[in-house]
Amino acid sequence: MKLCKVGLLLLVGIILLTASASVLSAKSGFEASPDVGDRFLDIHTFLFKIAARNDWSLIVSSEVNSPIRKVSGATVKEALNNYLETTRYRWRFYENCLYVAHENDLELFFRHLAELELTMPRGQAKSSFSGNFMRIDLEMLCSMLKSISGVEIRPSTGLHHSVMMRAADMSWQRVLLAVVYLNRFRMDRTDYSITIFPAGS
Repeated sequence: MKLCKVGLLLLVGIILLTASASVLSAKSGFEASPDVGDRFLDIHTFLFKIAARNDWSLIVSSEVNSPIRKVSGATVKEALNNYLETTRYRWRFYENCLYVAHENDLELFFRHLAELELTMPRGQAKSSFSGNFMRIDLEMLCSMLKSISGVEIRPSTGLHHSVMMRAADMSWQRVLLAVVYLNRFRMDRTDYSITIFPAGS
């Protein structure tokens, strides 16, 4: 009985330490220097380099852009805020992924994320997705997610779009939901298929 209790206490301690380490890792990432080797960068390059340095996933709305400018700020957090302060775009870090999009789209996405994930097809058991794409065509991304999930995933005819993203062991459902909703697309889904449409179509 004593051995069971000791084992249980050790297990709880390990879980708490792991959770604390995860929180501290994310904090240190944002509190670290924003220096990524170049003083002047556009926001896409800055985001991609910061995500790669911290092994974060990254999903950026196609609307987000900035001219090449000096990276300004003592920390990553300050630099991100300085890039976006005069725009309607914002960032949010959630479960090891940095999301950057219009502030209204971010708010709506996270408000409904749990519900949206429940309505997605389950697909095959292997559900994680990893890949680094400064730019990937939506049709190609859908094809890759289809091969992982076993679900028929496709853009509608005439929907040609490219996205910037970095996935570090993300579920394919979340990748697809973020790309769709942060770019203001819409999707029709069944248990076995998903079709992505432009907004308003």
